[in-house]
Amino acid sequence: MGEKSVGSWKEVWRQFVRIGAALGVFVLLGTLGYYLLGHSLGRPASLLDCLYMTIITLSTVGYAETIPVARTEAGRLFTILLILSGVGVLLYALTSFAILLIEGTMQGAWGRWRMERQIAKMSNHYIVCGAGRVGEVIVRELALTRRPVVVIDKDAEKVTAIGRELNVPFIVGDATEESVLRAAGIERAKGLLAALGNDHDNLFLVLTARSINPNLRIIARGNHPSVVDKMLKAGADEVVLPETTGGLKMVSLMVRPTAVSFLDQMLRQREVTLRVEEVVIEPSSPLVGKRLSDLKLPQQWNILVLAYQQEDGTLVYNPPADLELRQGMSLIAMGDVHKLEQFRRLAQNKT
Repeated sequence: MGEKSVGSWKEVWRQFVRIGAALGVFVLLGTLGYYLLGHSLGRPASLLDCLYMTIITLSTVGYAETIPVARTEAGRLFTILLILSGVGVLLYALTSFAILLIEGTMQGAWGRWRMERQIAKMSNHYIVCGAGRVGEVIVRELALTRRPVVVIDKDAEKVTAIGRELNVPFIVGDATEESVLRAAGIERAKGLLAALGNDHDNLFLVLTARSINPNLRIIARGNHPSVVDKMLKAGADEVVLPETTGGLKMVSLMVRPTAVSFLDQMLRQREVTLRVEEVVIEPSSPLVGKRLSDLKLPQQWNILVLAYQQEDGTLVYNPPADLELRQGMSLIAMGDVHKLEQFRRLAQNKT
């Protein structure tokens, strides 16, 4: 996971080129050598005959000689050297390819074993199903904000590239299959994002995921408005329509460009780590019973609390400084991702 495979195709290709070049040099030298030997014996041969003689010598086939090299000591010595050198190169080629194959297979198996062990230790993580354009954006954001994530896709090249670049565990497989979801630790997962390419697969994925883990939070991608109700009935908590979201953003860029530019800067630019996050106050947190002003979040953490969620689910914006923090309360806060992560760990009593 993340390490470069010794048996990669690039390495195999480089080795193939090196060995091919060495064989080509021997064939060329053999052809020229037999050409000169033929002239020295008074039996000049064509370049094709000399090439033929070189090939049957290197391959040790043993057909009839087109050039009587056995009659002279020089011819016999040249043929011996050509055979030994050529066979040596061929043995080296076969050995090299065997080593590359074995190392590649073993390292691939070792990498998969390490990844399976890493996934087996994960809990409260997120599973992203689909490594396409939408899925890649999701994985990047989760990785940037330091959330544990596993990505699944049938396209081995695509999911491997994303997994290695972002250093996140990945599974090559069909996300609609129960065995693949279980391999991703769905029973212990906190959430699943269904970002497959078509609505049918996403619908079946939502249904399967919900049947395995009833407490899982599921966000599904939909391409057509008609599928929203079906996905919600199948078990999705939310359904996102990329086209609808894109249309709303275009309108927002027209009527409120500065606000949208702020959000884009916050979410798109990698050097900017400003985010809006949800922080839940756990029962064991030392923050329970304290007032919001006691935390001095703006002064010491450079964090702004924008809102909090009441027990009935309604959001209260711009909470007062004397707000008493209670267990289970959700705070909507804005700040640097690293500071927010520290604040979240404090709220979860994981410091």
